[in-house]
Amino acid sequence: MLRGIACDRQEPPGEILRRLDVAHHALYPHATATCLYSLLDQDEHGRWSLTYSSAGHPPPLLVSAEGDTQYLHGGHGLLLGVDPRLPRGHATELLPAGATVLMYTDGLIERRGEDLTHGMTRLRQHTAALTREGLDTFCDELLTGMATDHADDIALLAVRTPAHPQNTP
Repeated sequence: MLRGIACDRQEPPGEILRRLDVAHHALYPHATATCLYSLLDQDEHGRWSLTYSSAGHPPPLLVSAEGDTQYLHGGHGLLLGVDPRLPRGHATELLPAGATVLMYTDGLIERRGEDLTHGMTRLRQHTAALTREGLDTFCDELLTGMATDHADDIALLAVRTPAHPQNTP
């Protein structure tokens, strides 16, 4: 559904998630779900930005080329299926050269009987230590280092901006 709505409409992520919420509510009136929708864009000067909206999904993690980490909490809203009448916001973050943005499901950070903030701290530590690795190794090592005896599924997506921004023609 999300792909169809996003292809049909050239709108900000918050509006796309609002439309998805309306469709979700019509098809699955008693179900909730999380979703993170983001757009990666490069401007005419070669600078990259991420525009995103979240429906109850864990926040993306931005990791600088130097290993500094920060969760991106802007554009956060309710789960899909809670109240499709509410407007949804979005946020835009400028991404520094060589930065990695990690999007992931809660299965990567949740552990039975542990507060979620511990898993989020662990994720920041792991990503900071892996910042100089290629993306394949970065993702593989995160899965190895973070995943333990999970019953929940794990998905992650990582993107990295070029180390040296270039102007586009």
